[in-house]
Amino acid sequence: MGGNITVQIERKRAIREALTTLASSHAIVAQQIELAIELLNQEIQSDEESLPFRVVQRFGILHNSLVDVDSQSVIWKGQSCFLGNRLLFRFFERISRYPNQFISYDVLLDDVWGGPRENSSIRGVAKRLRDRLALGGMAELASAIDGSNAGFYRLILV
Repeated sequence: MGGNITVQIERKRAIREALTTLASSHAIVAQQIELAIELLNQEIQSDEESLPFRVVQRFGILHNSLVDVDSQSVIWKGQSCFLGNRLLFRFFERISRYPNQFISYDVLLDDVWGGPRENSSIRGVAKRLRDRLALGGMAELASAIDGSNAGFYRLILV
């Protein structure tokens, strides 16, 4: 049973990656593609929850261990960095939810701020987050916050 679910997860991941690539190069259809990606991500998460722990760990799916919701901290390579500021924490939690996947400003504004704001709000929070992580001894993680694709952010965890 675990093998069949694993194949399904990998297929869904391949579809998600293809859609993500398409979304980053075709801004006109990006919103529809992001919706499809989000739906696939929800299905993947549901599938992952049914897998035994050792299988999930083997495929590196436990990226959420980066975020400690209770303390609003980031955990990275045995260190903890308290973010304190709710925006910093929510922004990091959102981009860490699906590492390596670009997330549009529109989605970030909805998920982190709860509605429209200036795009400069996102860039400001990203900068403050990088600074906080670097001060907390997590410079490598801070540099993994990628905003190089205009209108998108992602957390690069390869």
